[in-house]
Amino acid sequence: MALSDKQKQRVAGMLQHLNDLLDKRFIQANRVSPRIAAVEADIRWHQLETMRQILENAKGFGPIKLVVGDILCSADEEKKRDLFNPTNQVSFLNEIIPSDEEAQGKKRAGQLEIHNVKSFYKALDPSLEKVLLLLQTWIWWDLRDAADQYRFDLQEQRLQNLKTHEFNAAMVDFYRKEMVIRPGVDITREDVVNFELGRAREILEHYEHGRMEEHGHEMILVREEREGSTEADTSCVKLAKRLMAVEKARALKDPLDDAVRNFYASQLGGPAAQVTAGMVVEFEESHARRERQTLSEQMMSGCKMGRTFNYKVLKLQQMKSRFEDLCKLLGIATQDVAAPNASAAALTAH
Repeated sequence: MALSDKQKQRVAGMLQHLNDLLDKRFIQANRVSPRIAAVEADIRWHQLETMRQILENAKGFGPIKLVVGDILCSADEEKKRDLFNPTNQVSFLNEIIPSDEEAQGKKRAGQLEIHNVKSFYKALDPSLEKVLLLLQTWIWWDLRDAADQYRFDLQEQRLQNLKTHEFNAAMVDFYRKEMVIRPGVDITREDVVNFELGRAREILEHYEHGRMEEHGHEMILVREEREGSTEADTSCVKLAKRLMAVEKARALKDPLDDAVRNFYASQLGGPAAQVTAGMVVEFEESHARRERQTLSEQMMSGCKMGRTFNYKVLKLQQMKSRFEDLCKLLGIATQDVAAPNASAAALTAH
């Protein structure tokens, strides 16, 4: 099924937000198990390309077929619930997290041994199967939130356009259908602004409800670095300077220059006449070993971390702040924004 540019843009927008959420999840995972960092880029690329294909595919709802990305970007909560309901026939759970058909003895006729991302990485290294399962599960937890974040972006852009663009007959016709307003009832820019702000509020409320329903193990943990934790940075600079000194020392030849001999005599605590190039090299290398050990200990101990918080709660706070800014821009009090259905009903009643 060929997609329009707008449909491809929707898919790309959702994947951009999904990537942001996965960035934070992998930071935590790499902190707990640094070995994951070695395979993150490859596994992530393959799985996100698979997600792009899933979002660009169509699902059948009765006699009609709808692109998955279009459903997730719409206000049709019923169809979205169907997609995320594991027992519904249109659910895409098994596309995101494929079941192990071979283990269940359900391999299809003609099916290759390697037929999806899971079987590909399992063939490379069986231990990678668990890492991939973790990534796929994160996507299952995060996809709807990523879609809501992108929907909110679209609402924000739409409302900003309503502030500046001409409110012409084409827009009136469009919103008459969107708001289900009968012919003969006037529609003003203010009516449309209230309707779209109501949609933005609905997205916020849905996103906030998701935070209340979220289990602890599903949350994205983000940890702040405390200010002033620069010990490892300082040691890194010291080691770099010391390694430069080692390189210079290795280039020295006996007999040494008087200035070099006198400097290292003061460092070694002996007479300048006895200082040799070999002694200078040993002095610098021993200090480099100590600097390297210090840096290694500081890197192993990790950064000094501050508070831990749920990243999606932070995103919710940012979205609420953006919503308040939109209301101010459009001259409407936040508390006066009604649900879109209520806005349309009030207009029809006039």
